[in-house]
Amino acid sequence: MSTVATPSELQDPLYDRQITLPQLVELWESYPVKPGTVVQVTLTSVDASEVGFNVGELSGLIAASEFAASPKAVGDSVDVLVEQIVGSTLRASYAKAQALSLFDQIELAARSDATVQGTVTARVQGGVSVDIGLKAFLPERKPTIALGETTRFWVRGWDDRKDLFVLAREPRSSRESRAATSPAREVDGVEHPATAPRELPEVGAVLTGRVARLSDFGAFVDLPGGATGLLHIKDMSHARVLVPSDVVEIGDQIQVKVLEVKAGDTPRGDKIRLSLKALEGEPWALAMGSFAIGQRVSGKVVGFAEFGAFVELKPGIEAMVHVSEITWDGAPKHPKDALALEQLVEGEIIHLDAEKRQIKLSIKKLAPSPWATLRDRFPVGTRVMGTIKKLADFGLFVSLDPATDLQGLVHVNDVSWDPRSLKRDDFKVGTEIEVVVLAIEEDRGRCSLGIKQLMPEPVRVSLSSFVVGQTLEVVIARIKDFGAFAELAPGLDGLLHANQMGLEEGQKPSSVLSVGDRVTVTIASVDPETRRVGLALIPKT
Repeated sequence: MSTVATPSELQDPLYDRQITLPQLVELWESYPVKPGTVVQVTLTSVDASEVGFNVGELSGLIAASEFAASPKAVGDSVDVLVEQIVGSTLRASYAKAQALSLFDQIELAARSDATVQGTVTARVQGGVSVDIGLKAFLPERKPTIALGETTRFWVRGWDDRKDLFVLAREPRSSRESRAATSPAREVDGVEHPATAPRELPEVGAVLTGRVARLSDFGAFVDLPGGATGLLHIKDMSHARVLVPSDVVEIGDQIQVKVLEVKAGDTPRGDKIRLSLKALEGEPWALAMGSFAIGQRVSGKVVGFAEFGAFVELKPGIEAMVHVSEITWDGAPKHPKDALALEQLVEGEIIHLDAEKRQIKLSIKKLAPSPWATLRDRFPVGTRVMGTIKKLADFGLFVSLDPATDLQGLVHVNDVSWDPRSLKRDDFKVGTEIEVVVLAIEEDRGRCSLGIKQLMPEPVRVSLSSFVVGQTLEVVIARIKDFGAFAELAPGLDGLLHANQMGLEEGQKPSSVLSVGDRVTVTIASVDPETRRVGLALIPKT
């Protein structure tokens, strides 16, 4: 049996950019089953890698791995989702058809206020993640349900923005009974019969309303005149709000500003956007002059990103702590490894941009810097014994202080005055070695060390005697894939690059040269700054 083709292997005519609309319609009408639909098929073959089936004159294949949880046999009928039809070959998915069926079942549970079974898989911001066969979220400010617990939940509905179902711990009837208004609503001391004509507020008006009900995205507020507006969670406060109940509760009388009004055919169709934070002072304007670089501040951790944590200094004002500024012991893989949500922390302001509304903090700056201690113990120029901890292509890492295991780097360029003499076997992890301190950068947590600086720099050969176009006879000292090196003088090599050797395509320098060969070259280039001399081969006549 042939292997299942991937979408990229199939030349699907529906994706042909040259096809005309009439041709596309004719092709679509010719399909006995349509891509994107769920059909029932009978399995005709089953093996370890693939499952085959037929739909009329079309044959199809499904990866056997899709049936791992529920093995099938020849003759079984299953629902599949048609994905592609190319010629007489049909691609379909059993797993996707199952997922669509489950989605429909959960949506039906949401409409009928029925329950579904789920298992709590993780605590997340604002609630817990739940596995109901598909991804789901239970919003709870302080979750009381245990991780791993399996129980039944009511389904509120599907959240398009987050691509998941939102759950509840109680039926809709219980939720609505607490939020439902009586036939006559009282708002700001005035009674409004439910059947009375509503009066829409004006944009910019400041009104007192009553919180009628809550949702996971905000609060609905009954306003004077009989209209109802939405106070979105983003418009509740300049500070971060995890759930609306952190700010308002059902029955609260609150003062709001009307930001937007669009009348609908019915009260339910009205779009009235309200704001609480519009009545507060703009936090950055109020805080201007309150912060300065070098200032010590404290706040609460309110969020995380891969690169750092966000700390709320005042409502609406957050500072960012980069992972490299959390601890002197090295940046954690993720800020959550070192900090916790709602943890109180102190830090020093290291960056402030009022125009861009940016504040950056350093937590580690308030702790004694081990690098400062190291700098005091080993000033620049100090010769010290250390232990090789790690070998890398770019150098050696050497531990100077066994107590803190602070390490410095001997860059490959600082190992020897003559790179040609370097051998990796000369250095082994765990051996002691003498180094000299070249620099200690406290802010960056870096220490540069040297080995070659323990010895006087050898006298360098002057490049003045080497002129472009000059002809020389040299001996080949080393051969690489990119070219060959020839010694021009003690401590000075010239590079005979492969493209200066007249090689044919694919030919390597080692095919025409050997170490010890004596060849005639011309000097192609001289760079005094890098002390590099380029050579060009003169072919033998």
